[in-house]
Amino acid sequence: MTLSNSSRSRVDRGTVLILGNYRPTLTVARVLRESGYRTIVNEADHGAAGARYSRFVDELWTHPPIGREGKFEQALLRLLKDRDDITIIFPVEESYAVWLAENADRLPETVMLASPAPHLVATCLDKILMLKLAQSLGVRCHPYAVAGTLGELYEMAATVGFPVIVRPFSHLLRLGNKKAVICYGQAELQNEFRMWPANQPGLLLQRYLHGERRDLYFIAVEGRVISLLETRITRTDHPDGTGLSTEGQYVPVTPALADDTRRLVAALGYSGIGFTQFMQNPETGEVTFLELNPRTAGSHLCAQAMGLPLTEAAVAIAQGERDMQRFCLNHYPVGGYYCWLSGDLYGLKEAIKRKEIELSGAARWCWGIIRSALRARVHLTWSLRDPLPSLALLSRAALQSMALSGDWLTALILKENSGHAESGPVKTRPRADPMV
Repeated sequence: MTLSNSSRSRVDRGTVLILGNYRPTLTVARVLRESGYRTIVNEADHGAAGARYSRFVDELWTHPPIGREGKFEQALLRLLKDRDDITIIFPVEESYAVWLAENADRLPETVMLASPAPHLVATCLDKILMLKLAQSLGVRCHPYAVAGTLGELYEMAATVGFPVIVRPFSHLLRLGNKKAVICYGQAELQNEFRMWPANQPGLLLQRYLHGERRDLYFIAVEGRVISLLETRITRTDHPDGTGLSTEGQYVPVTPALADDTRRLVAALGYSGIGFTQFMQNPETGEVTFLELNPRTAGSHLCAQAMGLPLTEAAVAIAQGERDMQRFCLNHYPVGGYYCWLSGDLYGLKEAIKRKEIELSGAARWCWGIIRSALRARVHLTWSLRDPLPSLALLSRAALQSMALSGDWLTALILKENSGHAESGPVKTRPRADPMV
């Protein structure tokens, strides 16, 4: 069912259904609403975007979860049948992008997807296939291997060479609470993977490159890159530097990374928006390709705010427009930062909860959050014209972090006063080398 808000002003360009209550949702809704579209966002009780509080969201759609006896499909088709004003579906979260790619032929012909073609989504999300493609095109790529058993994992890691990063085949899967695990030697690998992880059909191993992650956001039509913007990731939501970016800096487009991106886009015949990810060692210049994501990035606003009109381009391409000159970005300011405060606070809370940092690490993390907030030019969910979503999310994250920190500090004090010999929370490697 949908929940309408009739107090919003009328618009006449039709209605866009935005699937995914995630960081980019607010940006997409705000841009589309300003462009004259009505916006519907699918409801989620704990959506990371807080879209329910946004004045740029006209309606909320409640539906069954994906994968439950086809009930999501039934609910979506019923909504599209009842609401012929919905002409565009804009997926912003990967699970919906994947589902739409797999089921695009079941949607009404009158509904367009603001997403790359289904076969492109499937290809780009196949990590093994993309690494093979990158190697065949001469895109710089560190050695990798695939393991299907625990024995193969140990054997392939030794073949690939340490340090090694281990990732699931799918972006939708996790290794415990992580998107990836970095191991610096065989003993650490065997300690991290004493048993084969549940629900993992296979694991991807790649030799790990120390450095910083570079994200290149692009608009492309029929295999031709129209615009590019690059950032380097300076902070993430996990102590070891893996995970989601919580801070990044705008940097000039690196010619070599731009060339690699263009090669991949051309080989795929790609049309739509997306972003490539690389690791780069700033001291040696060594580079390795990570992935090409056929969707909106979690940090979608960081590019949009600098003049790269990703949202508008995705809709225009879905509507069949091929003259993209109005979406060209010739230059953008470099040196400034963007940040995601609620994500940073959530990362701190989770690190404390899992005992991944000590008191000194928590203090450094808090200082990092303050510094990010003060120096950021762009805050990924904040808008002065639409403040409630960010205020709600920040309040929730701050209260959760404070409550958990208080319990943690109390436990530490009691432990020290009791004279127990055991140490505090386990100390891990410093926050460095941001990598997904």
